[in-house]
Parts: sequence; structure tokens; C-alpha cells
Amino acid sequence: MPGHPNHDRADRILDAASELLVRWGSRKVTIDDVARRAGIGKGTVYLHWRTKDALFEALLTRAAADLLDRTVARLRADPAEAVPHRYLRGMFLDVVGDPLLSAMLTNDADLLGRYSDAAFETRTAGVAATDGTFEVFVRNGLLRADVPDLTYAVSAASIGFYLQQNTDAARPGLTAEDRADAMARVVQAAFEPPGEPDPAAVEAAATELRSVSEAYVSACRAVIYTGESATAPG
Repeated sequence: MPGHPNHDRADRILDAASELLVRWGSRKVTIDDVARRAGIGKGTVYLHWRTKDALFEALLTRAAADLLDRTVARLRADPAEAVPHRYLRGMFLDVVGDPLLSAMLTNDADLLGRYSDAAFETRTAGVAATDGTFEVFVRNGLLRADVPDLTYAVSAASIGFYLQQNTDAARPGLTAEDRADAMARVVQAAFEPPGEPDPAAVEAAATELRSVSEAYVSACRAVIYTGESATAPG
């Protein structure tokens, strides 16, 4: 678990790998580079992950887990974050504020290189693990049940706001907050029932969403740290 010395060291290695990946792209980053940036020996990196592939896959998995950790924190602070347009708005700001998450979401092959396949698999696993999110929304009356292919429709509408930044250079004045607000308005107007949601339904949805996300994060954390040696020196 985080807080264990070896977990702390593993996170330091992953932090270094993330910084170098975003700066140089995966093709140029070596284990030597990561070790130097983390301030440890190359052999210590291998005590955690035996290959560069394993290291970068752990990095992508951690990014997905961190995203849901932040989502859970928002839900705990304010259950109203379970209302779909607010839930998706918060996630949007988390993703666009993190270069690695943005690269994973947009499948940026220049940055991720051959790890774009692993990013896709990680993203797909996350979607599968949280696919019940939309069921939670509908079951609690937070999304309209009469929209055909609802999950696809909401996802397609949302993803456009992530991708538009790469094509719409004519609107440099829009901040991330502006874009998040625009997406939230579209989701609310097109997919949520009119009127204020039932507070009890919102509370119930928040509880369910926390449970789903926490289960996925726990599974991710178990995978991230499986390669470490409990007796390795620091």
C-alpha cells in the first residue's frame, strides 16, 4: 500500500518516468534515464519492474487509478458531484490538466509510441470497470432513460470536447474551465431530465459511484506494485 518504503520508491520511479515520457516521448526514454531522474541506480528500477514495458504499463495503470482517486475525493466532499454533468466536468478538468492522461485518452502515438496499445487496454479496462456509471445515473433518475444508445451518445458528446482542442486553433481564448463548462451544459441539456434532481437519489448515486471507483482503484494498485521486492535496498 502507499506509505510502505518500497511503494514510496516505486512512486518516485513512476514520477520520473512520467516526467520523461511527457518531455521526450516513450521511444527516447530508457531505464537509465528514469533511474538518473529518480536519483537511484538502474538495478533498483529493475527490482520493481523487470522491463521497460512493465514499467510503462504500471505508469499508465497508475494514471488511471489516480484519475478515479480524484473523482472519489470529489464525491466524498460533495455528493452533488454525482450529477452527470458535474461528474463529467470534474473528470474533464482532471484529464486535460494531466499531459499523460490526455495522451492516453486521445491515443497520442507520438508521445506513447508502442505503448499506445497498452494505454488503449488500460482505458478500455477502466471503461469496462466503470461502465456501470451510466446504469447508476439512469437507475437514480439522473440521466434520461429514453435516449437510445445512451452510454454511446453521452460518451461521444463528451469526447468531442477533449479532441476539439487539437483542431480548433481559432479559439485560443477558451480556458480549460470554459471548455469544461461548455461540455457540462451540453450534457445537462441533452441527457439529464429537466428540473432539480432528487437529493436522496444524488446521495445514493454518489455512494454507488464511490464503491465502483474504489474497487477499480484497488485492483489497479495491486497490479502497479506487484513487481517490487520487499527486501530491496533504497
